[in-house]
Amino acid sequence: MSTTERAETRQQTTTLAPLEPVKLPVVEPNPRGHQAGDRCREPGCGNCHWDVQRLKYWLRGRLLAAGADDAEVDKPLGAQTPGLLWRRGNRLCAIEVRSAPVSIEHARKRTARLKAVGCDEVLWLCPTGYWIGQIPALGVDDFAAAGCEYRALSGGLVIDSDGILSPRETPWEIREFIDGWVAGELACGYLDEDTRGWATVSDWEAHTHAQAMMIAQQRQELLDQRTELALARRATRDKAKQMHKMMHRLERAELVAGELDAVKRRLSDRDRLEAGLRVRIARQREAVLHWQLMTCFAMLVIVTFIVAGFMLK
Repeated sequence: MSTTERAETRQQTTTLAPLEPVKLPVVEPNPRGHQAGDRCREPGCGNCHWDVQRLKYWLRGRLLAAGADDAEVDKPLGAQTPGLLWRRGNRLCAIEVRSAPVSIEHARKRTARLKAVGCDEVLWLCPTGYWIGQIPALGVDDFAAAGCEYRALSGGLVIDSDGILSPRETPWEIREFIDGWVAGELACGYLDEDTRGWATVSDWEAHTHAQAMMIAQQRQELLDQRTELALARRATRDKAKQMHKMMHRLERAELVAGELDAVKRRLSDRDRLEAGLRVRIARQREAVLHWQLMTCFAMLVIVTFIVAGFMLK
């Protein structure tokens, strides 16, 4: 192109009319899904499904940023298809996301099937409810959180001043949880025979140590109680022997008392008999004395008549 043609082209360009501004429609950043704070829990809701899918892909990005070797959404694993599957080294973990209430029986069976096909750990992200603590889950506050600032309100455990784990009362950032989980600093365990939760490995070690100390203390107390119980049983046996001896002596004393009562009754009978005999003897003596007096009187009368006869002759 010559210099003259270039100059003509520039002149034509400068003489073009200015473009009119185009009014484009305003597009919302997230035309689908719920608004932040809606906290919809209806099963089968389309907006909830959108929120769940958005959370899954956000989790995938956080897992890769935290150091996971691989993270895939809805990737089949054997006969199962977890919501999110991630791998780091020899660890293979799955995440199940549910925006509606969870059935404990279904969650337990689902967890068992995922572990049967090779998953080492399974995390459930679901709304807060009674099922939290029955399964390895975190209770998500809002699945449509503003700025993807997802938080968990339940399912976490913290160590207290006594070294015992207790339910976490402050919200837990899902971002912080993912970083610790991928790094192997978090684990799920049983707080008691029915309740489980997520805590750091160091907190679990402190909790286990505190429980071991408590068990040792309780074992010592149990041994002391067993010793006291053995001594109490021995004392009870001694007391029982003494009571047996005392009862035997009491029975013998009762027998002796019965014999004494019988002897007393016999003595009383003899005393009454002797008193009766003494009365009869006294009466007989009186009768004999009367007969003696009558005999003496008769003798005197006879003697008197004999003497009088002699005197009359």
